Amino acid sequence: MRRISLLPIAALTALCGLALAGCGTERAADASARTEVDRGRTAATASATPGSDPADDESGDSEFIAFMMLLNTVAEPCLPELPTAVPPEEPEAMEEIPTDAPRPDELPLPDEPPPTSAPRDPEEAFQEIDLSSVEKCDAEQHVRRITKALAAGSADPAPQDVGAVLRGLGYIDERIDGPQRARGGVEFTLDLRMMGGSLCLSGTTTGTKTTIEPYGADVEVACTEVRR
Repeated sequence: MRRISLLPIAALTALCGLALAGCGTERAADASARTEVDRGRTAATASATPGSDPADDESGDSEFIAFMMLLNTVAEPCLPELPTAVPPEEPEAMEEIPTDAPRPDELPLPDEPPPTSAPRDPEEAFQEIDLSSVEKCDAEQHVRRITKALAAGSADPAPQDVGAVLRGLGYIDERIDGPQRARGGVEFTLDLRMMGGSLCLSGTTTGTKTTIEPYGADVEVACTEVRR
């Protein structure tokens, strides 16, 4: 009976074990490498995804600043001229204060004045306010430029056409009410109140004819809420 040597078999078994261990190590290394690549791709995708753009807020601010500059430019011809500088007068000789005069911190305090008026009626805010002479002049400037721009547009404008004309003149959406179809034409309202002013404009246009009326509104209500 032939004897089979176990040494070659044991050596072959050990060699296969080492090969399998090496394969496992390579597979683990490949899996780790693929994981790192996937992580890199995820990070790149996240960084490329657009988020909220701060430029949107800056655009809104710049639009409002441009609107304020427009109001100042239109109102400039209506503002009163500043008085010319007057040379300072010679200071008068200081009067001698008696030594026995009371000091300022020893003077009696004035009594508190009584309440001047009753609480304001809430309905008063909805009443029309009289415009100042400067605001009336300012209104004429706005009416002139809006009427001219609408006359150069469509003969039968749609509300979006009128809105485009107003925005093209520098009026911003948050200060425009409408435009909408009404009374055979297109109606719109402009809120031109700024720095305590009260100027509002109510307009109607058919393309061939434009009528714009200025009026005053309290700052507590919208221009469209004023009872006229």
